[in-house]
Amino acid sequence: MTATDTTPRHGAAARVGARAAGRPPRGAQRIARVLSSRGLGLFSETIVVSLAVAVLAIPAVTALPAFAAGAAHFRRHVEGESDSLLELGRDFLRALRRGWLWGVLAAAAFWAIAATLTSPVILEMPGGAAYRWASGLIGLGIGVVLLRAIARWRPTASWSTLIRSAAEESVRDVPGSFLLLLALGLSGLVVWMFAPLVVLVPGMLVLAARAVVSRAG
Repeated sequence: MTATDTTPRHGAAARVGARAAGRPPRGAQRIARVLSSRGLGLFSETIVVSLAVAVLAIPAVTALPAFAAGAAHFRRHVEGESDSLLELGRDFLRALRRGWLWGVLAAAAFWAIAATLTSPVILEMPGGAAYRWASGLIGLGIGVVLLRAIARWRPTASWSTLIRSAAEESVRDVPGSFLLLLALGLSGLVVWMFAPLVVLVPGMLVLAARAVVSRAG
C-alpha cells in the first residue's frame, strides 16, 4: 500500500477523533436529554404543587380550594400559560371565596370517615367491621368525585355544578374512576410506608386527576 493510499484514511480518522473529542460521552448525552426533558419539568411542578397545596390545606377546610388551585396550576403549566406561584395563590383565593362551604363539608365528611375507620368503639359494635368497610368505600367514592371536580375547576365555575358533573362523570367513565381509585390507594400506601412523604401526596393526586380529565377530553 502506498503513502497516498493511507493518507486519506489517516485524515478521516483524525477528523472523526476530533469530532468525538469535542462531544461529551454518550452516557452524558443521555443524562442531558433526560434533565432537559418535559417529564422532569412536570416532576418538578408536581413537587412545587405538592408543597404549595400542603401549606394552603393546613386548616383542613381550605383543602378543596387548595387542590383546585393546584390543578389549575398544572393546567396552565401544560398549556404554556403563566404558572407562577403568585397566580396559584390568586386561584386559591378565588376558589376559597366561591367554594368555602364545599370545603367545610368535604373536611367534615373526611373527618367523620376517618373517625369511623380508626375508632375502636365502632369495631366493637355489632356489624362494626362492615360499617367500617362501607365508610371506607364511601370515602373513596367521595375522593374520586372531588378529584374530578378540582381537575375541571375554573375561576368562574360553580362548585355545585362541578361536583354534580363530576359525580355523573364518575359513573360514566368507569376506567377513569378506577385510575383515580388506584391513585388514592397508592397515595395511602406511600404515606403508610413513610409518613413524611405525605407532603408529596397532593401533587400526585392533582396530577392523576388532571391526567384522567385530559384523557376523557
